[in-house]
Amino acid sequence: MQEGETMAQLPRTGFIWHELMTTDTEGARAFYQQVTGLVATPGDYQMLLDGDQPVGGLIGPTDEGPVWPSGGPEPHWIAYIAVEDVDAAARRARDLGGQVLLPPVDIPGFGRAAVLRDPQGAAFGVFAPSS
Repeated sequence: MQEGETMAQLPRTGFIWHELMTTDTEGARAFYQQVTGLVATPGDYQMLLDGDQPVGGLIGPTDEGPVWPSGGPEPHWIAYIAVEDVDAAARRARDLGGQVLLPPVDIPGFGRAAVLRDPQGAAFGVFAPSS
């Protein structure tokens, strides 16, 4: 699967991607494959596949340890919602009382993403696939 093909298959609206922040990517890969049938690609960033359709990814600890912008040291899932403009969504979230946990960032070959927190404290991501 080519990088461009992978993200081009994602829907352009709604919840489009899910990432598991975990201290044990290999254990998570095996667990979710056995429980759900999702298969993970090899590599530093393991994409979860439903057949040949990518639906999410597994992220291990950062260089600073198991602390992710979307939450503390406990493993957790983040859902990404498609938006037209990640930067505008981050500004609107902040204007409406939310927080920007991970500022908008380009993901080469895939698109642009940010991780936000709503005013009630729930973390989520926004994502705009590359054209």
